[in-house]
Amino acid sequence: MKIPKDVGKFARDKIHAENDPYLPKKGFIDYSICKDCNAIYHNKKWFLDANLYEQKKSLKDINWVECPACKKTKENVPSGIVTLKGEFLQQHKQEILNLIKNEDDRSKKFNPLKRIMKIDEKGGEIEIFTTSAKLAQRIGSILHKAYNGEVDYKKHENAKFMRVAWTR
Repeated sequence: MKIPKDVGKFARDKIHAENDPYLPKKGFIDYSICKDCNAIYHNKKWFLDANLYEQKKSLKDINWVECPACKKTKENVPSGIVTLKGEFLQQHKQEILNLIKNEDDRSKKFNPLKRIMKIDEKGGEIEIFTTSAKLAQRIGSILHKAYNGEVDYKKHENAKFMRVAWTR
């Protein structure tokens, strides 16, 4: 497994709002709600809260926006791509996809801007497109932890994009 020295640290240290053109420098107005995914922006943070959404959605002063993750998804601009290959993948495909879905759900609970955009299957490969480089790195890490295999991480020099390849 080839892991760059700073992969474990780079998410907090090097990926900041100023590195992502989809995150506005000044943020959004408090109580902004994404019109697509219902994520709520408050106190400089995005989160999912169904009860708060129900309370706020009918107020007149709510700022309806498109969150950065929905915008990236619509424009098809991933920050990470995970490629899965191998005979083991074909034998355990649904189990592996369930593990990845669980990681996506966990990630969205902490930050709804970090999510899976789409999953493409072609040939004997699966490609997972993510809105954050950290989520792509995390998916590679959990696959290696759960199933071993080979994981290769390739981080773009400005840390906006990561390509992960897992094979077993």
